[in-house]
Amino acid sequence: MVPFTSTAFRSPDLEAPSAWIEHVPFMFWLIDSLRPHRFVELGTHTGVSYCAACQAIELLGLSCSCYAIDTWKGDEHAGFYDEGVYAGLATYHDAKYSAFSRLVRSTFDEAVGHFEDESIDLLHIDGMHTYDAVRHDFETWRPKLTKNAIVLFHDTNVRERDFGVFRLWSEVSAGRPHFEFLHGHGLGVLAMGNSYPKAVEALFTSGEQDHGQEAVRTIFAHLGQAVAQRGNTANAIRQAEARFALSLEDWRRQVEQRNSEIEALTAKGEQAEARFAQSLEEQRQQHESEIAALESERAEKAEEFRGLQGEISAANATASALRTERDKEIARARAQTAALQAKIEQGQRAVQEFKDSTSWRITSPLRALLNGRRLLKRVAARFQRVVAAKFR
Repeated sequence: MVPFTSTAFRSPDLEAPSAWIEHVPFMFWLIDSLRPHRFVELGTHTGVSYCAACQAIELLGLSCSCYAIDTWKGDEHAGFYDEGVYAGLATYHDAKYSAFSRLVRSTFDEAVGHFEDESIDLLHIDGMHTYDAVRHDFETWRPKLTKNAIVLFHDTNVRERDFGVFRLWSEVSAGRPHFEFLHGHGLGVLAMGNSYPKAVEALFTSGEQDHGQEAVRTIFAHLGQAVAQRGNTANAIRQAEARFALSLEDWRRQVEQRNSEIEALTAKGEQAEARFAQSLEEQRQQHESEIAALESERAEKAEEFRGLQGEISAANATASALRTERDKEIARARAQTAALQAKIEQGQRAVQEFKDSTSWRITSPLRALLNGRRLLKRVAARFQRVVAAKFR
């Protein structure tokens, strides 16, 4: 029976989306059981499998150098992705494992020349999954393996989208110690030699026995599902937190926008209030100026009125004096008229007495003649004026 240690029951520190998540317990177990000196992974993506190995190496205090090789651009099977995937992994990895591990940004063929032959104890192949690609990777890196190295092949249980790992697995596993897990898209564990620690030997032995093989598969499948479930739960929590953070951020932006609107409205209100206050002040000053002008005009009119009153008083005094003088003149005129009337009446009486006298009656014919002559002179003079006017 395969001996299990507490390492297999640990949870991964790195929680990220990955099709490899259900094999993390086996990676913990394998690192503990094999205790490699050099681990290389071809195709790392989000780093779940690679960081699980690094986590176990650090936990166990092993002397092991690790290399993750990937372009971190993706492919038609894993999908293509942006720079954020590498940036996020590098930030996490470098802070925890840079003392014994490196992320090598390169193609597999470019990187292979930097490794000595027979220097890799554990090789994980998880790059392009077509038959030709995975066979090429295996054959290219095979000289770099130690004589008792172990090679891991992911996706041995996928038979769609031109995946061909299962075909290569059936070829390379024939005649060699091996073990295949069927959960998590399948994981093939291939022995390149014949001498391994007892726990690893027990794994390969159980793979040759149907009952033992099923038991190991079931145990690791349940452990992997538990890790995946925790990962899904953690991912759901992260997504919920992200949604909440987005909602919170959206709410914060709305609050900031409302605050900005309020500040803008307040500023507008203050400006309007300032303009209104200024307008009131200008109107007040204008009204005060108008009132001052009116007050000055009123004072001038009052002064004019007082002057007019003086003039009127003087005029009234003059008029009163004139009336007094007039009354005196009227009285004198009346006295003179009365005296004249008395003289006229006296003269009329004298005339009447003269006309009644004998001499007036005796001279009546003479007066008539004199009056006729005066009349003839007036008629002749008028005739001469008419004739002179006609012949001008």
